[in-house]
Amino acid sequence: MAQQLTRDGWRRRVTLGRIGMALTGLDITDMATELRERWFPGEVPQRITVDSHEVSPSADWIERHLGRTGEGAEEGVDEGAVEGPDVVAAFFGDNSDRYLTVHANKMVRLSFDFEGEVAELVDALSDYPFEIASFQSRYREWQTKEKYWAPSFGGAHFPHGWACAFRGEGHRSLVSRRWLDTGPWHLLHGPNDTTLVQFHDLKLDAAEALAQAKPAHEHMGHSNEGGFLRTPYVYRKEIKGFYDASRRVLKVVVLGRTVPAVEMRDACAARRDNLLAPERPVDNVAFVFLDPAEARAHLPRLWPYGLECWTVIDDVETRLDTEERPEGAGDRA
Repeated sequence: MAQQLTRDGWRRRVTLGRIGMALTGLDITDMATELRERWFPGEVPQRITVDSHEVSPSADWIERHLGRTGEGAEEGVDEGAVEGPDVVAAFFGDNSDRYLTVHANKMVRLSFDFEGEVAELVDALSDYPFEIASFQSRYREWQTKEKYWAPSFGGAHFPHGWACAFRGEGHRSLVSRRWLDTGPWHLLHGPNDTTLVQFHDLKLDAAEALAQAKPAHEHMGHSNEGGFLRTPYVYRKEIKGFYDASRRVLKVVVLGRTVPAVEMRDACAARRDNLLAPERPVDNVAFVFLDPAEARAHLPRLWPYGLECWTVIDDVETRLDTEERPEGAGDRA
């Protein structure tokens, strides 16, 4: 059985060593350049591939193969970069086990050595213009022995390993920032609105770490019960309600039924994606329960999603949710 998550257990000093990390953000080329300068300073790659084709190694491989072309382009940029390759990968060291891979306009993946602890990594991450980060598992046994395939953020992100992170607008890929306070994980906050979510104690062995991480992975997953919203989001339910233009809120009336988690997820995605139309912006979704008892029963379930909970008392619509976390909010069976 995995060890319990305790303050002492989460804060024991652990040097991270080799890290596998994937980052998404708005300017992938600029971010890749910053990462190269930070983690591979002055190194010329042993190998470089452009869309899986080997090319000659060079110190300016990002500028050469991913640099902007046209007006203002630097001299010496390959003509083939006009259209731009899909994937450029640089491998460092004799074993090529350290790498920096750039998926154009999508993501940067890298493997590098970090002789620091988690808090120091959070500070380092906060300097980069990323939005969402995934971290590779520290245990090969999760797949080779346990046959475990973790949820992921999709795309070229790593399956959930020991942590994930969000910065700034990246938090909008969660159903709500409140979700961060409801998971079986440890949170570390850094500058520039950076949040790292640590899924397990770093001193556990592979089996213990997996037992501890599994519920955290699911809670940060994209299943009906998870809190991560992929882009594009696939809606499971049709969003039906009344639009309140004065408050920019979509109101969903409920009577005699239990609102499932998937419907709450869909409501969060509709809020994030402004699903209705540009002329009808949705700042939030309000569930209006005609039965006050049903409203009170749903309040702890709606709160982690940041959704409004209303009921009718003496013929007056009354809001029950506040910023204060209600008892039972985020509890898991």
